[in-house]
Amino acid sequence: MVSQSTWNTSFGSGWAFRNPKTFYIPEAYESLPSLREAANLFKETQAREPLLDPIGQLFLDSGMHGRYGVSLLHKHFSMETNQRLVDLQNLSTPWTVPKYEGFVIPRTFRFFNGIWSPVEFDYSPCTSDGDPDPAFLVGISALLRQHGLENVLGVRSLDRYDSELSVEITEGKTNIMMPRRSVKDSELIEAVWVFSTDDDERCHSREYCWRATEGNHLSDHGCS
Repeated sequence: MVSQSTWNTSFGSGWAFRNPKTFYIPEAYESLPSLREAANLFKETQAREPLLDPIGQLFLDSGMHGRYGVSLLHKHFSMETNQRLVDLQNLSTPWTVPKYEGFVIPRTFRFFNGIWSPVEFDYSPCTSDGDPDPAFLVGISALLRQHGLENVLGVRSLDRYDSELSVEITEGKTNIMMPRRSVKDSELIEAVWVFSTDDDERCHSREYCWRATEGNHLSDHGCS
């Protein structure tokens, strides 16, 4: 666990952030593209090819493929600078910090201005192991810079996952994980990719976001 001064820098007193190599930067979240923009960036930068190799290969070579995946960086909605996007039981909402006892554990990381900053979190009443290995983050950041993908792809923890709930939809300022059959496949955008040593499952999508066809906000939020 980090010192109280680091807690204050990262979250405010009463909240613990376990990895001293990463720091929360509000701008790292606020500057994320909308879902629609993120999907377009993924296509424009031809990110799928380096996602398969060398990025995916680094996950496999480092043995991190069981703990982390790759996420499509996008912003769900704007938040105040004293808020964090926190997931609790498959619902992600902005939380004001500090507010509750317990631990906010980084879930999604973005390489931003030369620093790995968490942009999404899980809540836990107790601490959890699993901070990304510094050497692994160095390798990933080098590949993202090399292929111009720092604003397109991030690193996502795979610790908390319900295989029955793979589609994220947004209602107001709440992200909700739903079963895949809840919406049409044609309305989905890929959001999280995972890697496997099995050649048939080398790189595949594990989570999706829903791209609604109407409404100002929802039309910009979804993943397939």
